[in-house]
Amino acid sequence: MQNASVFRSFSALPSAATEEARAVALTRARTLIPLLRSKAGDGDRDARLSPIVMDAMRSAGLFRLLQPQRYGGPELDPETFFIVQAALAEGDMSAGWLQGVMGVLAFHLALFDERAQDDVWSEDPDALLACSYMPTGKATPVGGGFRLSGRWGFASGSNYCDWLILAGSVSAETAGQEAGAPGAPPDLRVFLLPRADALVHDNWDTMGLRGTGSQDVTVEGIFVPEHRAHRHVDRFLGTSPGLAINTAPLYRLPLPQLLFRTITMPAVGALRGFLDAFLDHSRARVAVTGQAVARDPVAQLIVAEVEASLDEITAIMARNFARLTDYARRGEQAPIPQRMVYRLQATMAAERCSLLAARLFKACGASGLAKSHPFGRHLADIAAGRQHAANQYEAQGRALGALMLGIDAEDTVL
Repeated sequence: MQNASVFRSFSALPSAATEEARAVALTRARTLIPLLRSKAGDGDRDARLSPIVMDAMRSAGLFRLLQPQRYGGPELDPETFFIVQAALAEGDMSAGWLQGVMGVLAFHLALFDERAQDDVWSEDPDALLACSYMPTGKATPVGGGFRLSGRWGFASGSNYCDWLILAGSVSAETAGQEAGAPGAPPDLRVFLLPRADALVHDNWDTMGLRGTGSQDVTVEGIFVPEHRAHRHVDRFLGTSPGLAINTAPLYRLPLPQLLFRTITMPAVGALRGFLDAFLDHSRARVAVTGQAVARDPVAQLIVAEVEASLDEITAIMARNFARLTDYARRGEQAPIPQRMVYRLQATMAAERCSLLAARLFKACGASGLAKSHPFGRHLADIAAGRQHAANQYEAQGRALGALMLGIDAEDTVL
């Protein structure tokens, strides 16, 4: 595998979201797959992605695909972003996970006040962000901003980030009626702060997705300027301050639609990697019965189902974002019921991948248990991804079903 330094600088990418830019991004991702496969074991051992892998993805510009052009990013479309993410996950699901959940934060930062964007990107356009959207933080208003405290879990990539985005609520006792006083909804916001202002715990010890290094993060009374806070209600209503300067239709897409897909598409890529490994392993393998595995009807059926399912999941993703982009170009927001359907389809994809991975693993036979094969890692990673709160399709299905049956939706994570 060539060293990451052979990649051209990211500024060499075309400035607009052209076919050339898309092709370059995908080529760079696919070029990295052998490296990701070879280093996946290091991530499992160390409970964080190999620094070599992080440097390679960063040098290839794969965390910047959704970054605004005004800061040197290409503003690529979501479909390309997710195809790149899935390609990386073919080599290592943890790598694809981090590229997605960290890379999508370039989109989120573009919604912040211009001063917050300058704080991060004017000094280092290549800066990495990590986040935890668990709203466990407590923010107290003070002159010019907030004092933020709390502990957040599952901050993927926090070992490698330069900045953190952490969710929390503004104290109702000090903020007044607008910010969560009795009878008013809680004032939920996310807060942008340098990683140096937080303590990153070394507590990520899991059965799958070990390489994501999704550590806990603690902040104690750190001052966050007002311009580095982004209100949940502004994001939901499409009134984010960053839209005044980032006017491309891309940034008028509903952020949660991207967030949910960043949590499901790694499983799609990992299942593709699992399928490819299974095919390579099985084409010439002979079972203990003496029958060629290639002639086993069980194996034939599962590989066909996986192939068809991967195609279907990817096609639905592309169609949904094409429709959402059409709304954005017209200056409109997609209707809530439609967004609920799209969210459910995203979360259902994780369930399908988990079930198909289990069947594919069963078809590996006893030889598939060997640690020299990647099958167990693929299975564990896909199962771990299914456990994420965003992949609980049952909850998303009930929410949509309730709306269809006449119960008003109060959900704003859409």
